[in-house]
Amino acid sequence: MPTYGNEELYRIYEVAFLQRVCYPRTMKITVSIPDELAAEVQARGFALETYVGDLMKEKLSQERTVTDQRRKAVEAMLQFAQKHGYTTGGQGLKSMVREGHKY
Repeated sequence: MPTYGNEELYRIYEVAFLQRVCYPRTMKITVSIPDELAAEVQARGFALETYVGDLMKEKLSQERTVTDQRRKAVEAMLQFAQKHGYTTGGQGLKSMVREGHKY
């Protein structure tokens, strides 16, 4: 069994504490669901918790897709600008945005 000095033990304790207390791996979410929706979900034979969980997963997946699409679009624009030698002419982005707001 390895032996540790006080500083090493403190660091091990600190990491364990952070992992268990500060960064829990689960969370509890409270959601208000209209009674009509709850009744419809249960009438279809689904568990309400499962249905809400699936909705959340779907929404997160859509958000990731949009984020990925935006990132790819920006990357494509940057590659196009580099390929064709387009620049902002030394003008900063903020000044360009301000100039656009004038019109």
